[in-house]
Amino acid sequence: MENSLKKGITLLLILGALAINFSFQEKPSDVVIPISWFNNLKGNFSFAQEWSFAENVGLNDAQQIACINNCGKQIEAMTDRNGLIKSDSLDAYYKIVDSTRHYHTIQSRCTIDGWKPTNFIKIRKYGDFAIEGHTTTDSTSKCSLCFRISNNQLTAWAYQKQEGRSTKIIRVNGGKIFLDELAFSKGIFKATFSFTFDKEVNSFKALFWSGKIYARIES
Repeated sequence: MENSLKKGITLLLILGALAINFSFQEKPSDVVIPISWFNNLKGNFSFAQEWSFAENVGLNDAQQIACINNCGKQIEAMTDRNGLIKSDSLDAYYKIVDSTRHYHTIQSRCTIDGWKPTNFIKIRKYGDFAIEGHTTTDSTSKCSLCFRISNNQLTAWAYQKQEGRSTKIIRVNGGKIFLDELAFSKGIFKATFSFTFDKEVNSFKALFWSGKIYARIES
C-alpha cells in the first residue's frame, strides 16, 4: 500500500513538471517591450476615417448592400434572377448579411509569408490594465498579429497558418510601441508600432510588422 502511494506521488510530480515545461514552451514570447507614452502622438491617422463593408459584402447593380460571394442558398432564395434583393425579404436578408460600415482601425505593412493587408484590429481591455489586440483578417490571409499589454509592458507574436490546419507561432524578438495617453484615457487605442520577429534558420529575410492603430478599446 505504501509503495503504491509513493509511486502515485512520484507520477503526479513527473506529470506536474511536464505540464510546467509545456506551458513555458507554449509561451508566445519571452521578450517584453516597454510602452512609450506621448501627450500628443504625431502621425497621419486619416485611415481611421475610411471604411469597408464586411468580407463578401458590397453593392449590387441597384446599389443595394448585398452579399456578392459565397452567399449560400438561403440568401439566394431572397434575391431575384438579376441578383436584386426581393422587397418582401429585406428585413430577413439584413438579419443575415452585415450591412454595417466598418471603419478602419489599422494601417500596417509586414514581411511575414502569407500576410495580406488588413484594415482591422480588435482591442479589448481586461480588468484594470490588461489589453489584448489581434488583427482580423479575411479568408485569404495566412498571417495575424497578436499582442498583450500588462504592467506597462507589451509582448507580441504572429500566427501563421500552415498547410492543413496547423498554425505556427512566430515570436517577437524586439521592437517599440508609442501610445497616445490622452486618447487612451478616452477609450481610444492610438499607437504607432514596429516589431521584429525570429526568422527561419538560414534565412536572410528580416521579419517585421509595423504600422499605426486607431481603435476603440472594447471591454
